[in-house]
Formats: sequence, C-alpha cells, structure tokens
Amino acid sequence: MTEFATDATALSIVLTGGATGIGAATVARLEAQGHSVTVLDIVQPTAPTAFIHCDLSDPAAIDRAMAQLPGPINRLINVAGVSNAAANDKILQVNFLGMRYLTERLVPRMTDGGGVVIVASSAGYDWRQRQPVIEEFLNTPDFGAGMHWLQQNRTAWQDNPYKFSKQCAAAYTYRAAGLAFRRGIRVNCVNPGSTGTRLTADFRRLVGPQRYDWGVQQVGREGTPVDIAEVIEYLATGNNRWLNGVELLVDGGYIAGLTGGWIQTRGPQ
Repeated sequence: MTEFATDATALSIVLTGGATGIGAATVARLEAQGHSVTVLDIVQPTAPTAFIHCDLSDPAAIDRAMAQLPGPINRLINVAGVSNAAANDKILQVNFLGMRYLTERLVPRMTDGGGVVIVASSAGYDWRQRQPVIEEFLNTPDFGAGMHWLQQNRTAWQDNPYKFSKQCAAAYTYRAAGLAFRRGIRVNCVNPGSTGTRLTADFRRLVGPQRYDWGVQQVGREGTPVDIAEVIEYLATGNNRWLNGVELLVDGGYIAGLTGGWIQTRGPQ
C-alpha cells in the first residue's frame, strides 16, 4: 500500500447536514482551523458557509448537488440524518441509502489520502445482533434496489426504522473502508450517544422520557454537539492515517459502563 500524506494545511471538505446541531458545530470547528467546507443540506446554514441544497432521500437531487461541488475534494463527512419522527421510508432513505449513494459516488473524486466520516449512533452500535438481515440489505447494489428490499421486507425493520438505519450505517463502515484504501482513503464511523440537539425530543419519545433521562444520569450529563464535533474533526483532519474501518462510541462512557459494570445495569423499562 502506498503512503499518502493526509496532513494538508487547508482541506476542501464536503459535509452533509451542516445547518444545525452536530453538523453546524463541526463546520464551525473546521472553518476555525482554516478548512473550506461545503455544506449539503435541505436547510441553508445561518453562518456564511458555502451551501448546496441537497435532499439525501432523492438520488437525482444528490447527483445535481454533486455536479455543483468544487474540486478537488479531500474529505467527506456524513452527518445528515432524520429522527424517528420522519416517515419510515424517509428515515432509511436519508440515514442510509442516500448516505451510501453519495459516499460511493464521491469517493472516486476524492484526492489520494482522503477520508470519510460516517456519523451513525450508539443506537446502531449493536448491529451485529442482527447481522444477517443487515448484511442482506447492505448487499443491495444501489438506491433503487435498496428501496425494493425495504418494501419487500418491512417486518424486518419497520418496528424501529431509526435504529435499523443507524445499525446499517455503522455496519456499512466496514465495507466502505475498502472502497479506495489503496489510494489511502479511509472511512471511519462516530456513534454518538445521547446528545442535545433539535432532534432530542423525538428520541426521548422513542425510548421513553424516563429511560432516556436515566441513561443521561448514568454518565453525568447529556452530550453536546461540540462533544461529538471534536471527534469528527479529529477523524477528518487529525494525524490518524492508519485508522480505517473503525467505529468510535462517543457517549461519555455509557456503553463502557454497562459492559464494565461500573454503572447500573438496568434502568426504567
């Protein structure tokens, strides 16, 4: 494998979902370091950031957005996502199928030594518990085939579309890590835990307010968008060129506490 430099002073970065929350916090950190960020979103950021309208639920819209992107591109950061409040199909389209579509079309345009960051969720960290069905979905070759699979296998995912979408995003990291590894392009994943954003109310309803608040109490506080953005920034721009195909839990230690037994093992049901 050829060595590639990954520590350019100023990078050209494409980031989805940069108008609010974790995405906006990440954009702010990247631009403060002198990097050039182009945001793909359905909402224009309030900050004076380069912006291209893009609906990740529509492959044609993704193609139009990609045609407007500047070049060369050094990094892709996939933050955009919708919560459990969205329609079932929309959740899978935005959180996985659109993300995969964009990633696989943008990676060939990226410079050698580049990198991709996928933001999934701690809700998807347990994807191996249902690996056979997830692998079956990931085997679909494109957006259309993915939608067909979802329509034909609704009982496999529609009980919790958000969780399934994030399980798929986390699992996809391992496949995406091989897309262009010989060119030094790495793909890593961030799995945020409970984080205070405009989507938090939706997640509290999904798991139940008591259970959500109990989980937050176990690690002392809710995460902030900046907590997650710090890790995304490191994966995208830090000195980590031998890090590829890795999932990082960013949850204040909640999963570690459950695994290691240093927090309560049972909360409100």
